[in-house]
Amino acid sequence: MEFKIIDNFLDKSYLENLKRVIFSPETPWFFRESLTLTGKSKDEPFYNHCLYNEHESKSSLFKHMGEILNKLNIVAINEIRINSMNSRKEQYECDWHVDRYFKCKTAILYLNTCNGYSILKTSPETKINTIENRMVIFNSEIEHKGVSATDTKRRLLINFNYFDDPCALTSKK
Repeated sequence: MEFKIIDNFLDKSYLENLKRVIFSPETPWFFRESLTLTGKSKDEPFYNHCLYNEHESKSSLFKHMGEILNKLNIVAINEIRINSMNSRKEQYECDWHVDRYFKCKTAILYLNTCNGYSILKTSPETKINTIENRMVIFNSEIEHKGVSATDTKRRLLINFNYFDDPCALTSKK
């Protein structure tokens, strides 16, 4: 599988509850200097909220991920974070990047519909429109980048990096 797109990934009521929590003014957001680890000059700052990293929950919001974890058949989590790209007058693209430098899966769940999008460096490149409740799943080796929106205040998504194969946890490189 190079990548897979699943529309209407979550049950409507589950999604609405999840959005109510994430879009709440009580949800803390943390400023990041750069959208990618490269930190190149064209990268823009953004806000995120880490739910899971370093083998443990980092947020009380993690408890809302159960149905998603089950649907993705996750056997081990590397990281889960919510990203919020602020809109600009003109769209901007972050740098090409991979989320992890080892073989795992990356999944992106879009929480709102906007004119921002993701691009996967496949042959040919694949543009994935940001549509609420759309999940895109791809191998972590595929470079990708996000493009901001101009028609909403922000582009919100949940990013998952995980293993779905128990054998991958014990295999030697």
